[in-house]
Amino acid sequence: MASINKLIPSIASGSLEIAPALANLNFDFALWKVDAPKEFESVGSTLSSFRREEAESGMLHTIARKLGALFERKVPATPGLTKAYGIRASEIAQAISLDERSRKSYGVFASRAGADATSLWAAATSGTSAISIHLLACLLARIWDGPEAISIWMEIVSKRKEEVVVGFDETDIAHLATLSAARQEFPRGQIAEWDASARAWLRVADKVKTKQQKQLMLILDNVQVPVNGRTDTYVSVMEAWNNSLTQMEALVQGISQQARNGDILLALSSWHLFPDITVVKPSMAYVRQNDLVFTSGGILTLGLETSSPQELGVHWSLPLAYLRHYGAPVVSACSISSELRSRLPLPELLQATLGCLLQGWGAAGKDTLRALTWLSSMYSLLVEATKLGSKKASLMTGGIAKHSWLALLSDAANLYTASTGLERQHYNKLISLGRKHGKTFLGTPAEPLFGLAKEGRFVNLIPNEEDKLSFLRNVGEAVAKQMRIDSSQIFIRYKHSLPGSSFVFEYATVVPLHMPCRKRKAERSEERTLIMHHRWLYAGRRALTRERSGSDYFERCSEGLQFDARDEAQAIYARTGDHSRRSDDVGEDVITMAEDYERRSSILYAIGESVSAREDQFIEDLEPRTTGVLWAESFQSSTNSGSNVWFKFIYGDVKDAALFVTERCQRLIDVIQTSEANAHEMYSLFEKKKIDSMLLADELERSLRYARVDVDPHLKSLKAVSTAAKMFKHFPYASVDVRVLTQELYDAWWIRTCIGTQTFHGDLRETPEALEPYTLSKAQAFACITMLESGQFDVDPNQLSNVMAMSSGDVIYVSATLLADPYDDIHPGDIRGVVGNIGRPGISFLVPPKDPMIKEVSLADWPLIEHNEFDGHLSDHFESTSLHLSFTGAETPFNVGFSGGQDSEACILETLFSVYEGGKWIADLNVFNWAGSVKLSKLPRCTIQHLDTDAWRSRIICIDSWLGLVDAPEEHISLVRAHGNWQARLAASSISLALGYNTVILPERDDTQIILGHNEDIHRLWTVVNTPSPTVSNRVTFED
Repeated sequence: MASINKLIPSIASGSLEIAPALANLNFDFALWKVDAPKEFESVGSTLSSFRREEAESGMLHTIARKLGALFERKVPATPGLTKAYGIRASEIAQAISLDERSRKSYGVFASRAGADATSLWAAATSGTSAISIHLLACLLARIWDGPEAISIWMEIVSKRKEEVVVGFDETDIAHLATLSAARQEFPRGQIAEWDASARAWLRVADKVKTKQQKQLMLILDNVQVPVNGRTDTYVSVMEAWNNSLTQMEALVQGISQQARNGDILLALSSWHLFPDITVVKPSMAYVRQNDLVFTSGGILTLGLETSSPQELGVHWSLPLAYLRHYGAPVVSACSISSELRSRLPLPELLQATLGCLLQGWGAAGKDTLRALTWLSSMYSLLVEATKLGSKKASLMTGGIAKHSWLALLSDAANLYTASTGLERQHYNKLISLGRKHGKTFLGTPAEPLFGLAKEGRFVNLIPNEEDKLSFLRNVGEAVAKQMRIDSSQIFIRYKHSLPGSSFVFEYATVVPLHMPCRKRKAERSEERTLIMHHRWLYAGRRALTRERSGSDYFERCSEGLQFDARDEAQAIYARTGDHSRRSDDVGEDVITMAEDYERRSSILYAIGESVSAREDQFIEDLEPRTTGVLWAESFQSSTNSGSNVWFKFIYGDVKDAALFVTERCQRLIDVIQTSEANAHEMYSLFEKKKIDSMLLADELERSLRYARVDVDPHLKSLKAVSTAAKMFKHFPYASVDVRVLTQELYDAWWIRTCIGTQTFHGDLRETPEALEPYTLSKAQAFACITMLESGQFDVDPNQLSNVMAMSSGDVIYVSATLLADPYDDIHPGDIRGVVGNIGRPGISFLVPPKDPMIKEVSLADWPLIEHNEFDGHLSDHFESTSLHLSFTGAETPFNVGFSGGQDSEACILETLFSVYEGGKWIADLNVFNWAGSVKLSKLPRCTIQHLDTDAWRSRIICIDSWLGLVDAPEEHISLVRAHGNWQARLAASSISLALGYNTVILPERDDTQIILGHNEDIHRLWTVVNTPSPTVSNRVTFED
């Protein structure tokens, strides 16, 4: 009693003077529980019963109470902040809460579904000091990765414990709870789970407060400032924590503050409280955030001097002594900058991917708005061509192509071009992020703009002949001016269509010719020069003979093309369709050509162009792209007079309309005609609406159809993006770590294992392979998710073949087989996302045990087993069945690269998916044990026969309990009656196959009559029963 009496309150300090005899007093923190502040009540009400129990009496409650007691004397009282944070936390929790029906749909994961506010509720029921501890957890989780944050926790806990014990030894004065906490153990695993829960809460809160968080980050990304300048980890963290609490309390109370360090800015981004902000530098601006929590009017002023320009955003550098098992403290630096720390939802990832695409286009993608407007316009033209009946366009816009990278990026471009104000500013940041950090993400394309702008090949997309010529003249004049060449050294060769399917190639000037003419004046004539364009049109006359050209052309053709170009048939003067022949053999077409010549000549003379007959010039253009064009005695040039001149292709489409220059000038063209210039010219045509949608569809489809997808890194990466996007559309709350943009996507394991395993038929009636997303196996899908979730882990899918689900952050990724009726056709790679987690740090891969156990039936159970004949009534006798998730304790670190760290960032957990009936364990499941099983079949909906029910009722025994299924009769057909209960049917199928029964899964029917069929291959009856739900069927399990 004397010792107890020495517990004397100190009026000055509020501490207790404790006799040394009580120094080793143990305090059970698990028993300490207080009522949560009323502002937090909605947080608790949204938790599942499992999570609430964990928060109020489990490990997280204990760690919250111990940490709260240990640091209670180190933090200021913040009643206003506590109230404000409770209001905000309840608002967030209610926004993403699940009703009972929705929760039940998650099956075995129901208890873990929903926002993970476990650590928050644990803190709220452990006292106000524990709430401050939760706020610190959010600060650390916001800026540090898991292993680094855990290391910081371990260090500050160790230093604080030492501080308390040393203080007590020196003064015999200490706070009872604090001293008791200092005598406690803080296992690293418990600290890791505390951090993981806070980290999951941050993700959920970010999604609920997306708009406000984006606006805040637009401000904070422009501030380069450290959290503080302390170099001791404990001192730095305590200072940042205290300053954040103190300044935020003042703001809530209506007292304006000035940000002197980055700690209060880190708090803003971590606690989802948004006061109005006055920005002083670089220019004065007032940002009104309209947060009702700050009704008293506290304003935060940002007038910080920026630190080194190499630092991004609010940053923090600390020596971490507890990060690795061995070695000196590791100096780590982190930032909350969007470029380094953010997570991106799918639409934002696609905006960043646009930045990667534009970066790969080089100068052609420099003008963001113009390039994305072109991309949007191009896809709109494909949609237009589809509506006009283009089959090729429909293959690129419909069916599986709706999920293609082309459709995704076009949609993203539409969002960008339609955006304004802050939204445009945010998109620009994302695109800049992709440009700067995503240079390797998509690889480098062989050609920018999908190859359409190469050498001006898009000229063939202009439907009008005169528009083509006008465009090529504009381009050619610029080229001629830069190369300083005259009209005789450059020309246009273009295809002119004749009535029917015939066409010929004609020629036109780029630079106007100086044409001499004589004008009569009175009794004398004057010689003058006219400057005008000229064309060489087919007049329908006999062409010149080839002897005038000598042998030069044919020798060059023979050398370059490996065939006898002297063959008379190869001298092409006119073409009809795909057949070549001499112009003097065109027969009836000659008359048509002569009439066409006269008509066009009149029109051209009227607009100021001169005309002469193409037949009057000897031009050999057998292979203009590879060999060139020979023009004997080239037109109007003193330097070329009397000689044969070779012209080489430089721009356009040689099969349609193209520019040619003299051979000696061709080598200079690359200096003059850049990719930026080509892009500018193509953009202009799209902007002026000169492009034909049908021609565009044909050209793009041909390019994609024959692309080498298996060897092109850029196309593989684009297909990978579409594959991931298609999958992540099933995960509405999932996000992607921004660091994934630094990966070489085409070289990822999950992509490499796809190459050579995909099924493509090469059918011209199908979508081009380049546009189809990859089809992933379950293991490949989990490997893909792992890379995007972590932003850095590239894992071999072969290591994930047994994984049923994975948990990371605030999402559990589950094989759809676990969440669907067993009759449903589920693709192996179909993964579903469940908001929630299993409470473990990092990434956890859940695998079943090798041999799941099933309850054994003993003789004592026989009174509980009934095997009655089927009476024709459908019902559910498994209403008390529930599925539960638990862990065996077997855990293996997953190899993501050795770092020497104390924390594993990924692990494999042996997981039990258990069936319970009324709280009693029945079995553990492996729902994948039926994959490829010869004992499993599904009755097709069309293979049935109507039979007389009286003939077979006695042959069917009803299974109405789990013991009845485990101990099924040997010589009857057994019908498991679990009508409308997909979870029970899922469990029954798994148990039936595990016991070695032949198992038939029945489809739903509209009729109430029992229908029998016989399958001689497996020697059993097939039964179909009425089921009103489209996803519900009864199950037949029976022995051989």
